[in-house]
Amino acid sequence: MTSEIVILCNPHANQSKAAAVASRLQQIAPPSPQVEWVFTSYPRHAVQLARQIAEQGCRKLIAMGGDGTVHEVVNGVMHLPPEQRPIIGIIPVGSGNDLAGSLKIPADPVDALKLALDGSVGNVDIARIEDDRGHGEYWTNTLGIGFDAVVNIRSRSIRWVRGFLIYFLSALQTILFNHTPLGLQAVQDGKRWQAHLLMLVLCNGRREGGAFWVAPQASPQDGKLDYLGIRRISRLQMLYTIPFVMQGTHQRLPYACQGRFQKLELVSDHPLYIHTDGEIYAGLDSTIRQIRVEAIPSAIRMNIPSTG
Repeated sequence: MTSEIVILCNPHANQSKAAAVASRLQQIAPPSPQVEWVFTSYPRHAVQLARQIAEQGCRKLIAMGGDGTVHEVVNGVMHLPPEQRPIIGIIPVGSGNDLAGSLKIPADPVDALKLALDGSVGNVDIARIEDDRGHGEYWTNTLGIGFDAVVNIRSRSIRWVRGFLIYFLSALQTILFNHTPLGLQAVQDGKRWQAHLLMLVLCNGRREGGAFWVAPQASPQDGKLDYLGIRRISRLQMLYTIPFVMQGTHQRLPYACQGRFQKLELVSDHPLYIHTDGEIYAGLDSTIRQIRVEAIPSAIRMNIPSTG
């Protein structure tokens, strides 16, 4: 029988720095009949482990890693009916930790562990994407289409630099080689619109990439998703736009469009490149041209700071 509390750790998070943090935290929450430490070994391993742990009756499942680890844990537990899903805690030790930031979970791992073990519980929204291949998955923070997704994909092949410089170089490559607007037809909560967009980011949380405030007004607890679209502009204008998105001041740009929705259907005249929570959902070989996205209000119970 699984312990009542399981800490599911991705030791490879943040260039494997998470492993050292886990060793330190095990002094605070050592393995015991009540607390069990489980470590992932490969990509998407946390999906399998989270599902198994939840099915065995774990009361609280703490995801230790980055946004990708939280993404996998949520996809694991969502296979169960709501009453069987464990409470989710987060110890943010990834490179971005964007969902944790939106939920005001402490950045310090020790404080985050204490919150995950003993903190208040609140309901948190997630979302789901389904595509024309018949595939679907849940996501928790952001879903990026077009420019945003290609930058994420290209960043994985850049090994010789770190931090923001990875994103900047990836963005330059994307501006040079993937500057193709998508002709989109949309149905947003029953209302139709169409546009040519270079980038479309759907947001449950407020930021992505650790520094890009794509939806400063978003909340993972309001039952809605926000979006940011960038219309067809020149390559130079796209480069000019990046600092505005970093500061969350892109609302002033005439070619930026925003909105909120509960359900969104998209049909594209080009294949869609997509990331979900920084994980590649549809890469540069994508054939996807149609997706459906829906917010799932209060899908997960999480240990988050009290708002009272």
